[in-house]
Amino acid sequence: MHTTHSDGQETPGEIINLARNAGVNVISITDHDVVSAVEEAIKKGKEQGVKVIPGVEISTGYNGKLLHILGYNINPKNKELKELLEKINQHQKNHLITQIPALNETLRKAGKKTVKPERYENKDIRYYSFPGIARFLQEEGIIEEVKDGFQYLSGIKGKVPGVTPQEAFSAIHSAGGKAFLSHPLAPKISLKNITQDKKEQEKIILGFKEEGLDGLECYQASHSKEDTEFLLSLCEKHGLLISGGSDWHGEIEKTGESIRNYIPYYIKKFGDLYIPEKDVKKILSWIEK
Repeated sequence: MHTTHSDGQETPGEIINLARNAGVNVISITDHDVVSAVEEAIKKGKEQGVKVIPGVEISTGYNGKLLHILGYNINPKNKELKELLEKINQHQKNHLITQIPALNETLRKAGKKTVKPERYENKDIRYYSFPGIARFLQEEGIIEEVKDGFQYLSGIKGKVPGVTPQEAFSAIHSAGGKAFLSHPLAPKISLKNITQDKKEQEKIILGFKEEGLDGLECYQASHSKEDTEFLLSLCEKHGLLISGGSDWHGEIEKTGESIRNYIPYYIKKFGDLYIPEKDVKKILSWIEK
């Protein structure tokens, strides 16, 4: 679950309301590279009867490609974790500031008003992501809604952070959590971007396990049925934990259809991701330890 503290469309309180209304009793807030929403979500969750697992989704680089590592049951105040997240955020901020000329070129060609770099440079960390830039364009009056902004971001180049999965595993464990490979077989940010060969994918996962990986996010809105079955088989074969998540960023109406490029089976409404009861019990068993 992503909130407005990273690239989600709802505040922590709104996420809790959605969970309560959907009859979802356990969620995890896993914002990208920040943990600032966790405390509020836990507090609101207790008020509404929704258990919130403190989490984070960490951006790392592996073989020149972006990989996301999920941390569950973390202590958000842990020093090593906070230092790693600060390093990633500063890296992303510095990079995206350099991309403003490319953004302005796209806006200019579209007949739109351009961005004043100094106004963007003074924003807080939530604005240093693609959804964050779209939010900034809305606030500057260049677009009407956040979802309208993504069409102007095509000229912006992403950059793989100088943080390894191993560093993420270490920080998550230091914070008392479990480390999972996020959406391992998604169309874009996943092992598929590194290799399409299943044996090679398994080899990478085994290497990660030796270095501290605890499990795989098997149930995910970007996975096909075949992807899920393959990942479940690897967990069983190699003694890895399983997790599952919808990767909720907000309703399609708010996020825009472009999210389906990354999450092709993105759920239509909060709570729709299906996980068999037997596997829900397995997930809860390690969460509640």
